[in-house]
Amino acid sequence: MNSQAVSPLIQALAHLLTRWRGERGWSLREVSERSGLSIPYLSELERARKAPSVDVLEHLARAYGVSLAVLLRELASLLDRSSDSHYHLHPELREILPLLTEAEQGELVRYAHYLHWRRQQPQ
Repeated sequence: MNSQAVSPLIQALAHLLTRWRGERGWSLREVSERSGLSIPYLSELERARKAPSVDVLEHLARAYGVSLAVLLRELASLLDRSSDSHYHLHPELREILPLLTEAEQGELVRYAHYLHWRRQQPQ
């Protein structure tokens, strides 16, 4: 999948899967064992490079101990929040952000503030 053509749904799923795995402290291997999906495929899902079937979504929901309905509601919530945004992230940022830890995201935010401040300074 080309990162410029990634749908908001696939991006939201990547974010959700990465977040859920991080919250549980699981490795991709753990998710693989729980879901029956391969590690490379799970990695592609978390990087928003694959569009899963409903069957795969059901496997993922079971692996995380939630119903398919809960998974879909979480996705809908993420999509609602992203559609309310008044800005558009660069496609590479949308791809990489879910892979960063909270601390790394904080560092990125601080750097973005610095770049904004620097741009505002007289030359």
